[in-house]
Amino acid sequence: MRLTAAASSLVVLLSMASTVPVSAAEPDIFGIKLGAPLALPLCQISVPAPAAPRSNKGIGARAFNKLMTPPPEPPKATPPATGLCVAPGTTNMAVGNSEFAAGEYGYLVFATEEFPAWVAPIGMAIGAGADDVFSLEGAGGLVLLRNGRVIALRFNTTGFEAQPRVMELLKRKFGSPSAEKAVTWNNDLGGSRESISAQWRKPDFFADYSSVVQSQPMRAQGLSGGIGFLSIGNDVGRQVLQPAASKEAEF
Repeated sequence: MRLTAAASSLVVLLSMASTVPVSAAEPDIFGIKLGAPLALPLCQISVPAPAAPRSNKGIGARAFNKLMTPPPEPPKATPPATGLCVAPGTTNMAVGNSEFAAGEYGYLVFATEEFPAWVAPIGMAIGAGADDVFSLEGAGGLVLLRNGRVIALRFNTTGFEAQPRVMELLKRKFGSPSAEKAVTWNNDLGGSRESISAQWRKPDFFADYSSVVQSQPMRAQGLSGGIGFLSIGNDVGRQVLQPAASKEAEF
């Protein structure tokens, strides 16, 4: 039921896209315009067929089958034939210092053949709602909305592997970063490698890229792995994604 309600909320927001004027100067990412209503089709959600029932004949068969039967598979978003579709979030989700209700965020699902090589599957690491009622398999990003308009997009990236490509794309799209620094990572074998932290700032626009933010995978992969984060949005999105201020008492 939650999936239907969330989809209905997002349908209302999507229907606004043709009625609200949008400046041609608004930045866009994968065709999604910041500050504008979300103009993407809803993903089709498929429900996997239930597992075939097992025979409960025989002593202890019912208890054995209950123990061995895997949980039912969750519904899945079907990738579109081309481009992107959006699967609406179905629960409240905290991101940065704000909470988004069902229908105020969604998961971006790419066509299978068009999934960007630098994008890592979002899993739970991007802040996905733990209680969303469908599988996040195939989802490649998160879109956040306020008052029916896109305020930010978030992506996981494939760590060191994605670093050159992501920087190339960001510089080509948005120019040189406003700030950039190298971050050195060390592994347990004495090796080291530099990742990139870069920020872009323009009027009512920001992009924050950290090419590697999780060190544990690199320790297992000899500094070859890691996961990065890329956030792009407008000023409202930047304020939302800022970490909550510490309330620790001072003495």
